[in-house]
Amino acid sequence: MERSSYILKNTNNNQYNFVLISKDMCRLQEYISAVEEDLKKFKKESFILLDLLLNNNFEDRYYKCYFDGSKLIRKTLSKVNVNEINRELVSLTSLYYLNHEELFEDMFFSKEYKSYIFQNLQNQIQK
Repeated sequence: MERSSYILKNTNNNQYNFVLISKDMCRLQEYISAVEEDLKKFKKESFILLDLLLNNNFEDRYYKCYFDGSKLIRKTLSKVNVNEINRELVSLTSLYYLNHEELFEDMFFSKEYKSYIFQNLQNQIQK
């Protein structure tokens, strides 16, 4: 499922059934109701992995939140360290950003910081 602010992927992963990848600098609270609407279609309770790289820094990119089948439970929103995430999912989200470098064009990141991000994304795929 794809919207202007995010892409939502249903995964066959035991750790997270869904991964949300941000596509712009919008904050999660700006589109959370759309995410809930999209998730309801799957009729599945699960923790959702959120990759918020475009509106957070590289070290603060992953979060998880529980979806109860109807809504995201805000009090369960918590930061996730990349080392706690299945390598397959880290590669999936990192590869998405590498294949969509245009998402970074309008960002107020320096050229050096963008290079740093792309190098780190490459490193995460190769691990």
